[in-house]
Amino acid sequence: MNIKTLFLVCFVLTFFNVITFGQAKDKISKIVIDAGHGGRMPGAVGKLSKEKDINLKVALRVGKLISDNFDDVTVIYTRKNDENVELYKRAEIANKNKADLFISIHCNAAENKDANGVEVFVMGLDKSEASMAVARKENADMLLEKDHETKYSDFDPNSPEAYIVFSLYSSAYLNSSTIFASKVQKHLVNNTKMADRSVRQAGLWVLYRVAMPSILIELGFISNATEEKYLIREDSQELMAISIYNAFVEYKNLVEGTSKPYLPVPKAGKPTPKPEVANVPKAISEEVITTDSATIVEIPQIASTTSEIRFRIQFFTSKDNLKTSDKRFNALPEVKKYNENGVWKYTAGDFRTLEETQITLKEVKKRHSDAFIIAFHNERKISVQEAQDLLK
Repeated sequence: MNIKTLFLVCFVLTFFNVITFGQAKDKISKIVIDAGHGGRMPGAVGKLSKEKDINLKVALRVGKLISDNFDDVTVIYTRKNDENVELYKRAEIANKNKADLFISIHCNAAENKDANGVEVFVMGLDKSEASMAVARKENADMLLEKDHETKYSDFDPNSPEAYIVFSLYSSAYLNSSTIFASKVQKHLVNNTKMADRSVRQAGLWVLYRVAMPSILIELGFISNATEEKYLIREDSQELMAISIYNAFVEYKNLVEGTSKPYLPVPKAGKPTPKPEVANVPKAISEEVITTDSATIVEIPQIASTTSEIRFRIQFFTSKDNLKTSDKRFNALPEVKKYNENGVWKYTAGDFRTLEETQITLKEVKKRHSDAFIIAFHNERKISVQEAQDLLK
């Protein structure tokens, strides 16, 4: 390691020790909502619409839902109209306001006009072609900004130093970012019935520079004629906004130990066709290592799973048939129950991957220390090993 690289690592470690690890929070009171692109930077352009307009409508709706339903949360927008806000300023807005969460809302596009579906990104180093394509698209605005070579001089994913910095930045909040991203992905897919392209990593500048849990949502493909028609509909935008809001509620409940209810989900309009999507990227999983001062996350890659396999966290048993809304189950996500040999058993969460379940297990164990993971195949209980074998 040369002197320049060593200095850079020391600087970044010091930065995160002071800024990040010293500010671990168990309350979400300030959120920044970023409507991607705007003004002279339209983002992706479809046959009927521009990405910047869809992003703004959904972003404003999500923010209003949060403001209307949470007196204890301040919502800050990077833009509230069709104006150009430079990428570095979006990050500055979030950091200067010391926000607890950052949500960037976008629409996707691809040369393959059949590409479709929802995906949520967190900051990371996935170098797959699909992730790199998204990163190139979302980072492209910086090249149109005045003096961009100076403003973004530290953003060079081709240099060894950048990879070190990227790793440190992405590790600092990756655990929380991925948990929130998985909830957004789940609500959007379940409610819109759009194709599930999973939670993924990408080198996105706007996430790279915010010092808080952060995600970038790709609502769908504006380059797909059918999906574009769905994205521009007012009822679809309302459904997507409610889905993001309910994911926020679930995440805030988990962080704070509260039990705020979801908003009712309106009936979905005509769903987008869901053909087989070729080369759907791999989902993010993570191994979490907890230390006294921070949570560090190491990220392997796993393949996408089938919809038939589900992992859940069993945390409570009783001879009595209790309601899943019992107050003892407050703050636990998606409580379900099943009867086995005359005993009622209660579970939290409903996950497609074992790795995602393991992340939430750590949170559940704070309240139920003997909680453990179980698996189902078509709602029939099987061993976790059997589930993993089926996924292979």
